[in-house]
Amino acid sequence: MRFKAVAVAAVLAAGVAGATQAADVNEQGAKDLFNNLTYFLPDDIVKSGGISVKPVSPHYEITYDLQALFSKLDISDLTITGLKPLMMLATPQDSGLWNIEGNNAFDITANSKPGSGPAMEFRYALASSTFKGVFDPALHYLRSMDLQGKGITFATKTTDENNSVQKNDATADSIGYTLSSADSGEPGRLDMKMNGSMQSFYDKISSEDVALGEVKVAAIDFNLGATKLPLKAVNSLLHFVSEHKDEKTLSDADSQALKALLLEAMPIVGSFEESIAARDIAVTTPFGDGGLQKLGYFVKLAGPANAMNADFGLNAAKLTLATGLVPDDFIAFVPDTADFQLQVPNLNFSALMEVLQQSDFKDPESNAAVDTKLQQAMFPDGTMMINFPKISAISSLYDVEASGSMRGWLTEKDRVSMKMTVLVRDLDKTIAAVQEAAKTKADLAQLSFGLMMAKGFAKTDADGRSRWDIDLSDTGGVTVNGQVIK
Repeated sequence: MRFKAVAVAAVLAAGVAGATQAADVNEQGAKDLFNNLTYFLPDDIVKSGGISVKPVSPHYEITYDLQALFSKLDISDLTITGLKPLMMLATPQDSGLWNIEGNNAFDITANSKPGSGPAMEFRYALASSTFKGVFDPALHYLRSMDLQGKGITFATKTTDENNSVQKNDATADSIGYTLSSADSGEPGRLDMKMNGSMQSFYDKISSEDVALGEVKVAAIDFNLGATKLPLKAVNSLLHFVSEHKDEKTLSDADSQALKALLLEAMPIVGSFEESIAARDIAVTTPFGDGGLQKLGYFVKLAGPANAMNADFGLNAAKLTLATGLVPDDFIAFVPDTADFQLQVPNLNFSALMEVLQQSDFKDPESNAAVDTKLQQAMFPDGTMMINFPKISAISSLYDVEASGSMRGWLTEKDRVSMKMTVLVRDLDKTIAAVQEAAKTKADLAQLSFGLMMAKGFAKTDADGRSRWDIDLSDTGGVTVNGQVIK
């Protein structure tokens, strides 16, 4: 059943995967297109009538009967209503590419009552959506896509054995994204970019009609890019899986063929970059309200395959918290802005190819130590380095920034070494604020004492900031600005 579900989802996502390249629209073309659309699907789904293609010049009209498709998934204890057919048009071009377009809406509700568990109801609705794009049948890939959707609803309801009801109701005014791609310069590989946004997101969590929390987000923007995606090789892998989906074990020849296909797909990407930013966030709870002007996240993977750097980051601006969530004496210590960046350098993804070459796909039992082999290949000295390019927090009472690196031993969990530089602006102002707050919050006295001790070890940079160069050895020794700390 899992393979069926994945296959159906893949066909719905790809739309016209494997379409014929003829510019003429005729009955034979419709049959060829249907055969390609259903190539990866089990026979019972192919014969279910869930997918149909007919020529309506100058297009091929493709219909997905969701009711027929999901009825073949054999999911027990689940009732789905609102499964109306979805439709798209595919227009063959003389260039061999296909223009695709569609305009759909849906409102689907699913109910589940498994055994002794709680009853669940799930609803997903889209008031309207439009999309258009260009599909490349040679690569089984959408070279471009523009999608716009309005009136999004996502809701769940859980009812336990005591008839207690919990709800999660989420809506969004609109969502949209664009996709573009270009040849990467290597056969069968593409560079891809995608960006989009969601507007006016709202989520309410309640129990027995009592609100437990609400989240409002003015907008969520996202950007994604990747280079040298091995689309042709991945397509060959999908063909291989489809052809051997009913085989429990692979022959020697098939095992070697699979290994060759996997190696051809490596490296799986030349570089990858993604960023997400949410703006004007407001949170309401029974204990108090809060908000953020901006919350951002990014991940980046770049460099040669045998020495890639993986970068991650989080940042926040203008955090506000009500006194119900934070005591009055601590409000001023909540950061106005915060930034956290982490990097794992020199990842050897070429090692994955080496491990694959040594693997025996015919005998999975022999691959029990693959994870260990991969770990040894990627980190031959047995250690992992983590860099911290920037960690910072700023409020009206402090301005702290740190950077450095940490090394860990993979086979010795308690063995680490670290080098870190910490810079603080207006340290005396921070100490005075902590001492004032300690008059009513005795537990801050220890922090005040610690800051005073740290001040004694500090150096002063040219810009006036206090500086600490901290060195922690893997044997447990610590030095601060060259002074040994017992």
